[in-house]
Amino acid sequence: GDESSRPFGPTGSDPLQGTRSDMNWQDVSGKSAASVAHWQKISQFRARHPAIGAGKQTTLSLKQGYGFVREHGDDKVLVIWAGQQ
Repeated sequence: GDESSRPFGPTGSDPLQGTRSDMNWQDVSGKSAASVAHWQKISQFRARHPAIGAGKQTTLSLKQGYGFVREHGDDKVLVIWAGQQ
């Protein structure tokens, strides 16, 4: 529910998790729909790249920003974070 900004609601059997209920698909529009689309894209990328979840991570030495490489088998992913605008 976090990906759709679902509000905290009834907790059912877990008093700490107020989003363990049916997904609020009928409420997904506007900003929430954009958030869901973003997380779907991230999920698809992760599904195509096993290195994201199972890979060995090597931190890169950069003058500016932060970067790392994750490798698993033949899959290799480079991640660079250059900061905010």
